[in-house]
Amino acid sequence: REHPIPNLHSHRKNRMIVVCLEGCHGSGKSRLSEQFRSAGYEVLDEGFLDMPSFSLHPQCLVMESIWVSNWIQRLLQKQKDMGKAASRTIFFADRSPYSAIFYAKQNGHLLHPLIKAQLAELKVLADVHIFTVYLKVDRELLWSRIQQRLKEEPHRRNYDEHRREWMETTVAFYERLSKTWDFEIHNNEITLEELGKALLSQLASRVSGFQHYCKDVSDAPRLSSGPALEIVVGSGCGAVSSSASPKSAAT
Repeated sequence: REHPIPNLHSHRKNRMIVVCLEGCHGSGKSRLSEQFRSAGYEVLDEGFLDMPSFSLHPQCLVMESIWVSNWIQRLLQKQKDMGKAASRTIFFADRSPYSAIFYAKQNGHLLHPLIKAQLAELKVLADVHIFTVYLKVDRELLWSRIQQRLKEEPHRRNYDEHRREWMETTVAFYERLSKTWDFEIHNNEITLEELGKALLSQLASRVSGFQHYCKDVSDAPRLSSGPALEIVVGSGCGAVSSSASPKSAAT
């Protein structure tokens, strides 16, 4: 079932940029996603997180592999449906396919090279560029935020979020994959508005042609003031620091 590789440039019609927010529960992914949505940016809907239901446990390797495939399929379908409009839109997503590595109960590590190769192929063959952003929070501050959120949303105890050990396990996973993430942000003590602007500015400065998809990057995103977060943006081994005056901590 071999097919010749087509002319790669013939596929470069509707460039798509997707920024995936990753991090432990309580790190600020959902709040930042909502801030971007309220500012008019496209946020991929919950369909990108849904898992199909079969007789297998949803967190076995087979099911996590299916989830990754469905995520990519939905992305390609959105690119197809939107046509040229996709190339004028910046998409944000709460989590990336790499999350499947963590949630697979056994042999999740086998997904890492596959997902990496798939994202590389999407870039070359479909002009879909996926960037991952790790939202990192100092452990004690993170635990404090998690406890505060549990008071507001006690159902999260069903996901073991009340256990410090689960937080430590989750953080350890993200730290092990530190070289995988394209950007790393320390979510400690600047506002969501400053965080969003800094992230887009970093993307514009380091991603070729990004300014064409975020023309008003110097002013965007137009986010309302939110909880305080500290920022350090980087990629793998070479982090770039951005200083900010301290403010009250976020939850």
